[in-house]
Amino acid sequence: MAVIKMSNKTFQYYLSKFLQEEMITNKNLSKNTVASYADTYKLFLIYMQEKKSVSANYVTLENLNRNTVYEFLNWLESDRKVSITTRNIRLAAIHSFVKYLQIEDPAHIYEYQKILSIKKKKFCSKEVMWLTKNQIKILLSVIDDKKFMGLRDKTLLTLLYDAALRVDELICLKYNDVHFSNQTIIKVLGKGNKSRTIPLMGHTAELLKKYIKEFDIQTKKNKGYETLFFNRSGDNLTRAGIAYIINKYVDLANKNNANITINVHPHVFRHSKAVHLLEVGIELIYIRDFLGHSSVKTTEIYAKVCNESKLQALQNVYENIIDKNDKDWIQNDDLMCFLTRLSKKQ
Repeated sequence: MAVIKMSNKTFQYYLSKFLQEEMITNKNLSKNTVASYADTYKLFLIYMQEKKSVSANYVTLENLNRNTVYEFLNWLESDRKVSITTRNIRLAAIHSFVKYLQIEDPAHIYEYQKILSIKKKKFCSKEVMWLTKNQIKILLSVIDDKKFMGLRDKTLLTLLYDAALRVDELICLKYNDVHFSNQTIIKVLGKGNKSRTIPLMGHTAELLKKYIKEFDIQTKKNKGYETLFFNRSGDNLTRAGIAYIINKYVDLANKNNANITINVHPHVFRHSKAVHLLEVGIELIYIRDFLGHSSVKTTEIYAKVCNESKLQALQNVYENIIDKNDKDWIQNDDLMCFLTRLSKKQ
């Protein structure tokens, strides 16, 4: 009978090797993905310290078991107040590490398989939030692009909508990603290091050209500025910074009768563009490529939104043309008699 040799390599060794070698070198995953995974393991170490009194340097492979992972996930929900979506993202990060460990540390493979059997927690998918074209127009119109920072704000929010960018794609956009020729285009690096090319039309292209000129972006690039958009201190914009910009102009837009009642986060601009493309008859497969979705199934959520909008429009213009002499079936009426009457009318 073969004897499995026990590994003397530690949890810390395997985690470091997984993040630096497996994820970055072998799988070539994006910085955002690696950062998200690293956050998961950092939270796991915080959990071990707070709830198990085991500091990061003393966490072992034996600590990584099904019960501990379950307790960690529940702790995320109860103590850290994360959503079910975030809980599932953290579980996916753990699963990825455990799949790696199965090969590197076969001595604990049975326990790793038990961890892999933990299922994602089910939840009701959130409603897609989006703005009407008129609301987008009002929101962008209240931004004074004659002011220095107003020009920046109008440019980045217009790009966020018109190019349907994810917020991280906007944050990471660089001067070299913009190409002016017969057709202005931007090259975007999206999820999973997948790149796509997005054409910019009319006013959006002109606004971007004006911003690059007024802010002297090419010179700033030569001076070491990393990204196309930055804050007053010259640092990269953050998610929180962009959320602050959005909320400021939503308040102004509502003073101009935009009637925006939803919570407008950066992804709402992307949702809105997708819905508007569908409303004018663009096929889902083209919207999939425009958004950078890996599958058209992801894009289908917008088709449902559009169908609901069409139903609402039909209800708004509905006119009753049915003869009221035709008796409808009501509760306690004889159903067979009702069906018989209907059949005689055919």
